[in-house]
Amino acid sequence: MLHTNFAPAERDDNDSILEIYRLIASEPIFRALMDKLEQNLLILNDKRQTVFVNNAVLKNYSIARPEDILGLRPGEIFKCVNSTEAGGCGTALFCKECGAVNAILATQLKGDDRIDECVITSVDGETYELQISSRPFEFKGVSYTLFSLCDIGQKKRMKVLEQIFFHDILNIAGGIHSMLRLITDESMFDDDDQKDKLNRLLVATSEQLINELSAHKTLKAAEMHELLVSKTTFMTTDFLSSVISMAENLKSAYGKIIYLDASSDNFELETDETLLSRVLLNMLTNALEASETGDKVTVSAKLTDGIAVFSVQNRQVIPHEHRHQIFRKSFTTKKHGSGLGTHSIKLLTERYLKGRADFTTDEKSGTVFRIHITTRI
Repeated sequence: MLHTNFAPAERDDNDSILEIYRLIASEPIFRALMDKLEQNLLILNDKRQTVFVNNAVLKNYSIARPEDILGLRPGEIFKCVNSTEAGGCGTALFCKECGAVNAILATQLKGDDRIDECVITSVDGETYELQISSRPFEFKGVSYTLFSLCDIGQKKRMKVLEQIFFHDILNIAGGIHSMLRLITDESMFDDDDQKDKLNRLLVATSEQLINELSAHKTLKAAEMHELLVSKTTFMTTDFLSSVISMAENLKSAYGKIIYLDASSDNFELETDETLLSRVLLNMLTNALEASETGDKVTVSAKLTDGIAVFSVQNRQVIPHEHRHQIFRKSFTTKKHGSGLGTHSIKLLTERYLKGRADFTTDEKSGTVFRIHITTRI
């Protein structure tokens, strides 16, 4: 018997699955009805395996033919990272939190109709946010599960992105407006030093506004597969110093220290400097937001066998229950966060910089986010 940490792991063999598919497909009226529906539909057996799939699923998820996914469970179709367990989809420890598995089990064990949501992170780094429904279905005296899924990720992400974006932009613009009013009131200043200090703050805040606008534009283009990569060649020490200077102007940096590791390598790198800057700034923003007043955030760059590794470290430790969700779209532990920071790190690094993003977290070293990219792309 296969080991499982949640749902049963047992399966029917491929011949049995194919026989059921042929039986269902042999009903022309039923098959025509299923294929005319725009809804993504699967029929699952009592082992949660796919025994029938309609055309909408094949079209929307670029599946060549039904036989390519027959016998697979929903998470295995999307290559869910948790489906790599020996027992497959539904058998990993984290599957206890999965809305899809729980909905299917509720249907199979209790006969319930169930609507839920689930987030699937694939081994390829893709994230799927799905609304799913599960209901009993009988065909020729045998009980099955009619399972439907709808991608709600894009809609949710754009809504969250716009809410956070406009909230931040209004705050920054409000700050600029207040400073401009102070500057025009000469009675507010005892000496020129005070006015110069406010002028410098105004410049830094306006730079932050430009940075927020650029970040929004970049992420939106990346999500829509419209982002263009423009390579330049630069030295890493000067580059990191520039990124740190930008991060020091962030609101989250107040009262905290950003430290460039003295042991960092200084080397020539050919990549998209703007995108790399955006990734590292997101890494720094996340570290600063997680840190407390007086904490130090450390940035470093190392070159090993032609691979550039940039890292950002802070002393806080990510709770165990959050670690497997870090790179998921819209996942956040912050009360007013968007969850787009870590997602954009992975998206920009792996899709556009042709690299890899990962992290480690433990009591000894705190949390370290890293990106690995070749020195030439």
